[in-house]
Order: sequence, then C-alpha cells, then structure tokens
Amino acid sequence: MDTMPIEFSSQPGPRERHLQRKYRNPLFADADTIDAAQVRQAREQDEAELEHFLRYFRDLVQEAVELEPNSESDVILDIKERLDQSYVQCCALPGNHNEIKQAVNRLIEVIMAAVRQGAANDPVALGKLEEEDQARQLHNRLADEVFVADLILPESPIGQSELVPSLLSESQQAVAAALQLFDAEQLSTIYPEAKTLLEQTQQQGHALPEAQQRLQQIEAALAEATSQVTIN
Repeated sequence: MDTMPIEFSSQPGPRERHLQRKYRNPLFADADTIDAAQVRQAREQDEAELEHFLRYFRDLVQEAVELEPNSESDVILDIKERLDQSYVQCCALPGNHNEIKQAVNRLIEVIMAAVRQGAANDPVALGKLEEEDQARQLHNRLADEVFVADLILPESPIGQSELVPSLLSESQQAVAAALQLFDAEQLSTIYPEAKTLLEQTQQQGHALPEAQQRLQQIEAALAEATSQVTIN
C-alpha cells in the first residue's frame, strides 16, 4: 500500500470527496485501504471530468442561444433537461462554479418564458409549468449541498452499499438536505441499517457522537415521512 501522506484538495470533486469521507472512518469497511495513489487517481478523474463538462456546457449554451422562437417543444424541453443536469453536475465538480449555475438559471428562465408564452391560453398547462418550476428550484437548492449533488450524479461515487455510512458521516445540514430525497419506504430501510451499523461500530470501540446525531436525524425524518403517509 502507498505509504505517502495523503493531502486532500481544498475544493475536491466527487470521487476525491468520497475518499476523503471514507478515510480513517470506521463506518466504512475499506477505510484503511485508502492511500495517496487512490486519491491522486480520483483527483485526476475529477479534473478530467471537469474539463469535459466545460466543453460540453459551452456547446450546450451555444445550442440554447441559437434556439429558434418556433422550435418544437420537445427540442426546447430537451435542452432545458440538459441544463438541469448541468446544474447538478457543476455543483459536484471540483472548484467553485457559481457563474455557471447562474448562467444555467438565466437560460432556463428564458426557455421557460418562451414555453409559458406558448401555453398562454391554457391555464392547466400554465399550472403544470409553475409546479415544474417550483420543483426545479427545490431540486437546485438541494443540489447546492455538495453531498446531495454527489448522491444524485448519474454516476455517483457513493454506491448503494455506502449510502448509510455516508449519511452517518456528513454534517447536520448536508444530511437534512439529503433526507429530502427519500420517501417513507426508503427511510424505513435506511434507518434500521444505520442503527445496526452504528451499534456494530460502537461495539468495536469507536465512539461516534456525531454519527449518533445523524441517526437521530434519520429517525426523525422517518417519523415525519410516515406521519405524512398516514395523513394522506
């Protein structure tokens, strides 16, 4: 194993960030196997993805700018969907990309204005567009939390088997945002897995007070989601 000291980036991308999350963390089974070579490789992959994204986004912006006013709705909505995906992706990539996020929002606002104009005489369609816009804004607010962005990337570095230890390892704010991604049924699976994992880790001699607080967050989210299901 590489014995060189590990230095993580100040603004890592999703792969390096996940290794940082796992490093010397007893909640992860392979925490002790992480070495400097893995971190270097993850950083290189994140940086390569950033370069690819910047080229892709430049072309996407050009495509959006060149949209004709009478373009087919499926063409317009396809570009909007790719802009939405770009927002999430740039939230997760290394560095600060606030300018890109602002550009995405401006482009989507222009596109949605055109779509609304086309549906001006259809109140039902306008209502659906408003609901969709509110859902997009909530989605983007959640994605601004990098842990959420990591989770919802199409190729997330956080595998299904690592979801629970990741939730137990993040900050209160990050977990509060992430828990909004899950419904009552999913939380009813996550909570007992988290409880069992934490108990096992504590039995191995690891005191994890912050992970215990995250477990309580998950339990509260499950209780709230269950009560909403019961009310509905």
